[in-house]
Amino acid sequence: MKKTIVLLIVVLILIFLVLAVIPVSVFGQAEKSCKGSMYVTGQMGVNSYVATEEPFDSLPFPMGAAYEVFLSDSIGIGGTVMFDKWCDYLGCFCGKFTFRVIKPSLDITYHFNTRKIEGLDFFAGTSLGYSFLSVSNELGNDYFGDLKSEPHIAPFLGTHLNFWRGGNGFFDKILLTIKVHWSLMGDFSGAYGAVGITYKVK
Repeated sequence: MKKTIVLLIVVLILIFLVLAVIPVSVFGQAEKSCKGSMYVTGQMGVNSYVATEEPFDSLPFPMGAAYEVFLSDSIGIGGTVMFDKWCDYLGCFCGKFTFRVIKPSLDITYHFNTRKIEGLDFFAGTSLGYSFLSVSNELGNDYFGDLKSEPHIAPFLGTHLNFWRGGNGFFDKILLTIKVHWSLMGDFSGAYGAVGITYKVK
C-alpha cells in the first residue's frame, strides 16, 4: 500500500516535468492572470504518509477546495481546506478505528508567469495550517495511538494548464491544476499530491 501511494506521487511529478517541455501549440492561448484575478479549485489528493504502523484497510484520497486571489501579477494569497479519512485495525482485536482529518491552511503562492509557454502557469508556495484529527471506533473503544491534532507547514510546486484555444467563453476559464506538496513536520509529514479543476472567477 505504501509503495502504491509513493508510486502515484512519482507519476504526478513525472507528469509535471513532462508538461514543462510540451510544445506551445498544445495549449490554448489563455490570457495571463494579473492583480485581482481569482481562482476557485476543487481537488482530490493522494498521500504518501502512513499515519499508523499497521496497513490501512482503505486507501485515503483527500478531497477539498482552494481559493486564491492575486495581490500582484505574480503573488497570490488564499486558503485550502482538505478532508482525509481512512480506517485501521491497529493490529489488535479491538474493532476498526476510523480516522478523520480536516486540514485548513493559508496559502502564499508565487506565479512565475512564464512567457515561453502560453496556457501554462508554473507556481510555487507554502501552506501554513492545522490538521484537526478525530478518531472513532466501531466498538466504542478509546484510541491508544500517538496521532494528534497539530500544525503543518507544506511547501509546494504546481502548474495550471489551459487546454482551450482563444475566446472568452466558459471553458476558457477552466484550468487543470496539478500540485505536489511536502509537509515538513508532525505525524502527517511527507509528500502528497493533488489534481483539481480550477475556475478562473475573474
